[in-house]
Amino acid sequence: MADWRGKITSVSKTKGTTAPESAKRAGLGCLGIIIAVVSILTLLITIGLFKSGFVLMGSFATLFLLISMATTVLLLVPRKHNPL
Repeated sequence: MADWRGKITSVSKTKGTTAPESAKRAGLGCLGIIIAVVSILTLLITIGLFKSGFVLMGSFATLFLLISMATTVLLLVPRKHNPL
């Protein structure tokens, strides 16, 4: 518990220009998970639109789905960190 409090204290002491690397990764992970959920819901909406015959709206939904999936991949795929 003390370790967790220490992490929270170190994040809260930042001036706003920098943040610990673990806090940045946690924030990007949460954002990636939220966008992944939006992608799944958009997929369901897109399937429903195409089944109902709304091809034009389904095309726009498909475009949004592709953009949100690409964003999810970019956020959740780990990048190489410079060890120096």
